[in-house]
Amino acid sequence: MTHERRQDRSDNPWTAGDLYLRAVAQRTGLEHLTLATREGLCLSGTGDKALGDRVAAVAPLFVEEPATLRAGLIDELTDGQPMQVWRVTVRDRPFYLIGFGALTDMSEEVQGAFDRIFARPTPRTSN
Repeated sequence: MTHERRQDRSDNPWTAGDLYLRAVAQRTGLEHLTLATREGLCLSGTGDKALGDRVAAVAPLFVEEPATLRAGLIDELTDGQPMQVWRVTVRDRPFYLIGFGALTDMSEEVQGAFDRIFARPTPRTSN
């Protein structure tokens, strides 16, 4: 008998993404994680949904055009904690994984997990 390491599961990719990010945040000591599109939309995240939406909205500007952000905006969002952004790929499209809290290196395991969670469903074949 094998031991199942995950206790919370979902077949819904968005819910599975939330559960996975919650586990990553706990493991790394990050206060918050958000997976965002390059257009600034939140796909998955941990904690407060409104905060995730705000973090996702500023992530593209934080990465691509930091000079255009109002002074102090990031500190307000993160409550003074450092904000980190990692680029990840989902279904061959670039996304941002945004975290704040303890500075950490994000492992390649995260990309592999996103590949599994957000994989296109395999078509069912009839027998």
